[in-house]
Amino acid sequence: MRFAVGTWKNASIVVKLMIAFVLVILPLYGISIMITHTSSKQMQTEVEKAHESKLYFYHNHLQFELERMSGLVTEFSFDDTMSTLSTRAAIMSRYEVTSSLNNIHNKLGQIMVTSPYISDVVYYVPALHKRVSAADGIRNVEDGEWKDLLATMGNLNGELSYSDNNLYFLKSNPYNMNHEEPPNFILGIRLSAEELKHRLQQLAETGGSDITLSFGEQHNVVISSSDEPASAAQLQQVSPESPVSMQVTRFQSDPFLYYSLYDPDHSFTLTASIPNDVLKAPLEQYNLWLWMLTLISIVIIMIFSFSIYRSIHKPLSVLIRGFRMAEQGQTSIHIPQSRRDEFGYLYSRFNHMIERLHILIDENYVARIRTSEAELKHLQSQIQPHFLYNSLFSIKQMAEVENVELIQEFTDYLGQYFRYMSRDSHSEVSLGEEVDHALVYASIQKIRFGSRVQLQLEELSREYRDIAIPRVIIQPIVENVFEHALAKRSQGGILKLSYQVDQDKLSIRIEDDGDQLTDEILSNLQASFQESANQRSGNEEITGLMNVNQRLRIKFGTGYGLFAERSVLGGLCMILNIPWRRE
Repeated sequence: MRFAVGTWKNASIVVKLMIAFVLVILPLYGISIMITHTSSKQMQTEVEKAHESKLYFYHNHLQFELERMSGLVTEFSFDDTMSTLSTRAAIMSRYEVTSSLNNIHNKLGQIMVTSPYISDVVYYVPALHKRVSAADGIRNVEDGEWKDLLATMGNLNGELSYSDNNLYFLKSNPYNMNHEEPPNFILGIRLSAEELKHRLQQLAETGGSDITLSFGEQHNVVISSSDEPASAAQLQQVSPESPVSMQVTRFQSDPFLYYSLYDPDHSFTLTASIPNDVLKAPLEQYNLWLWMLTLISIVIIMIFSFSIYRSIHKPLSVLIRGFRMAEQGQTSIHIPQSRRDEFGYLYSRFNHMIERLHILIDENYVARIRTSEAELKHLQSQIQPHFLYNSLFSIKQMAEVENVELIQEFTDYLGQYFRYMSRDSHSEVSLGEEVDHALVYASIQKIRFGSRVQLQLEELSREYRDIAIPRVIIQPIVENVFEHALAKRSQGGILKLSYQVDQDKLSIRIEDDGDQLTDEILSNLQASFQESANQRSGNEEITGLMNVNQRLRIKFGTGYGLFAERSVLGGLCMILNIPWRRE
């Protein structure tokens, strides 16, 4: 938990904005998925209910038509002309029989036009060997025709009968289980299979399903809206073993979903087979919408991310990069800006801050230079009278012994020394001039100290002589050696001047063999060189070295200046580092 909180606190503003945006989008996206899923399920349920309703509608319609046909057969079976013709024919003239048959034909025609599902109405009189048809008229028949028809009565376990590929409503008078005994008459309504199929096709068109009408418990007669109807075995497989009367049952298979409705009164079954693709179409449509929503969400997130990048992350990165460059000391940077928003204000304030900082740094640099120069002049004003007194005293001693040549050499060195020290108009000189000045000072001191001091001076290579450095930076170090390391030596004093090159840095090493340097003094001296140039020591000589170190760092940077370590000679080794690059 703490790790997560810490990670969140350390995350950038852009990351936090993106996470917040995603956290807002995800619940909305989840709600959209839930709504889409619920709507698709509801739509699928409505589609299933619509198919069930269509099945119920056609069942009710067909049931009504069949009951009406059954009623017509029953009603006309009690018709006086039809019911008495067989018994009265023996006493009737031929004309009367023909007239009665024509009358019956007219009545059959009336029955036929009452329903589009009636293809024909037939009336058999076995005693007269006559058959009256609403469609075919009156003709003679053999006994085998009416016997075959009579034998099929009720063979579909209901009012309907199936004979010679046709469905009939049949009535015989009188009804006799022994079909060999001729009845007085047989009245039958033949159903139109074409019209039934046509109506099934009309219903199937609106739902993308296949509707099958089967008669008999074993689906003996099958009429389908399809040109390739299911077989009785297939219908038996998808029908329930114990069908519930007047109630739709379902059966799910791989390619289809089946709806089945059984009518026991007329022994027929309505079966609708709906492809799963049709049922899943709404779900697939909603899935398509969901994918579109997902794609739109991704596009919105990408657009939002790009806008965040352009509006916040990119300008913020420019500002951060500017601050990092400022941290590295680059005060000449400037952020170009033409924005008029908050970042435009920040850019303008940043540029103003950098300009002000550059001015303050320049002012501080100038102040430090002036302070260093003032300190240098102050030190010179203190050193020169003392040095001049010592030099004049040395000349007096040489004059007493009448050493004219040494006096000439000594005064020549003094002239060179004071001429160099009096050139205040030049703040920088070449390294060759500065080394020559330090050697002049060392030569003066060598004359004063005599054999007590030995000078080990390495010649400066010509390629380093033109390096520009601040004036009077080596002589104070040499002076410090004579004052603190060699002044009290009676013999064996050594001053060593050497040079060392390391890549882009030239080191001037000034060493002595003094025995007064303790580890504590060396540590304090090293710490003093690392401290701020604004800190001052009360020791005059140390202050002179600090002045040299400060001017070198102002000129070349903090990587250069004075560094102190113990010399291999046993005394102090002062290392003066300045930059140098080989041409």
